[in-house]
Amino acid sequence: MAYEFKFPDIGEGLTEGEIVEWKVKVGDHVENHQPLLEVETDKAVAEVPSPKEGYVISIKGGPGDIIKVGEVIAVIGDKAELGSAAPAVEKPAPAKQEKPEKPEKEDKPSPEKKPEPKKPEKAAVELNAQPVKQARLEPGKEFKSVGVVGELEEAPEEEPSPTEAEKPQEATPISKPRVEALPRDRMLAKELGVDIGAVRGTGPKGRVTEEDIRRFKEAGTPEKGARLAEGVAGRDENGPVERTVLRGVRRKIARAMVESMTKSAQVTTTDEADAGLLWHIREKEKAGAGEKNVRLTLLPFIVKAVVGALRRDPLMNSAMDDLKGEIVIKGYYNIGIAVETQDGLIVPNVKDADKKSILEIAAEIEDLAERARKRTLSIKELKGGTFTITNYGSIGGMYATPILNYPEAAILGVGKLHEKPVAQMGAIRVRKVLPLSLTFDHRVVDGATAQHFLNNVIRHIEDPDLILIGN
Repeated sequence: MAYEFKFPDIGEGLTEGEIVEWKVKVGDHVENHQPLLEVETDKAVAEVPSPKEGYVISIKGGPGDIIKVGEVIAVIGDKAELGSAAPAVEKPAPAKQEKPEKPEKEDKPSPEKKPEPKKPEKAAVELNAQPVKQARLEPGKEFKSVGVVGELEEAPEEEPSPTEAEKPQEATPISKPRVEALPRDRMLAKELGVDIGAVRGTGPKGRVTEEDIRRFKEAGTPEKGARLAEGVAGRDENGPVERTVLRGVRRKIARAMVESMTKSAQVTTTDEADAGLLWHIREKEKAGAGEKNVRLTLLPFIVKAVVGALRRDPLMNSAMDDLKGEIVIKGYYNIGIAVETQDGLIVPNVKDADKKSILEIAAEIEDLAERARKRTLSIKELKGGTFTITNYGSIGGMYATPILNYPEAAILGVGKLHEKPVAQMGAIRVRKVLPLSLTFDHRVVDGATAQHFLNNVIRHIEDPDLILIGN
């Protein structure tokens, strides 16, 4: 008997997924556990295996379609069942346009209808010379002739040609702004095979720099499941527009942001940390980390600073369970790192960050970020976070109001490290300042608790010895 395969919950509390690609078609023989399709769920692309061996009798949906958990997405059976089902599934309906292929039958007039007057040969030539896409069906008209390139509309004999004002305007493509970059950087992008138009510039006035190009090249091209937005040119009453379907990661981000803003009371507080000493430590250890193939940035130190502060203020390492009306304080520290990809922000998390060294965290962040951009993360690596860090300073931002990674109680935004004159003990000194923005759920955390937590994060950044000894 044919087996109806229902879309399973392949994550924690998964309710739906978006089809990326079917790896089989109707009539294929599949083995047990052979991948049937790829589905995008919670910003990860996962393969869904076949639950049994047999022949694919039918499949449901295509790329971009949403499927619900528990919905039948495929039917698998034996060869006999395939044979009985195949005609209904695969056999195309006979084309109605195949009959009028012989010209001699078209020339014979019907006894009830007078023959159509022949068109001049010149007009027929001009008509057939036009592209098919220009043929439009207007109300009250019929397609009367069929050619190998499609159906062509026959106009009345004496119908006047439309004026230029009456002709429909074709969609005007939106011109892309010129990318600002130095000639040498344009040459570098060409040598590396990088589309400079796809690179986000972090230089003055958004100029694309050499570092931007090399970082883009190192990130690599997104692999399975990655889809760039494909706009469709058109017009509205004011001029040219471009419409892009909201799908994939962008659709999930949109839903998550709305859920976060509607289900929590979000407040943001800001402050600054003197990161001069921490910066010097990083500079001193960077070469040694490089010998171990680890790219050392300030972010792993900030992760450890956050963990140290979370230990002192455990309420910040919590989540609200709205169904039960309970605050769930987590006894583990899985720190989410927001990663910018061509599809949008993806937030994998470093598991048990409190048990790992600075270099281990640095290596793990780099690995997670690379696989996030290539869309090869597992769902497990995207689930179970307790606190999130978003480092918008890496692309030039100072302060922000980050949105919670719901249902987490807090998120820390890290701005751009910059030099700033600071008054200390009656003197003006130039310090390396790190801007910080903390958004918290005011239902769970009071403002005073949030500021105490941020003070502790700053204390760990300004005194890195606290990071090393875990206080």
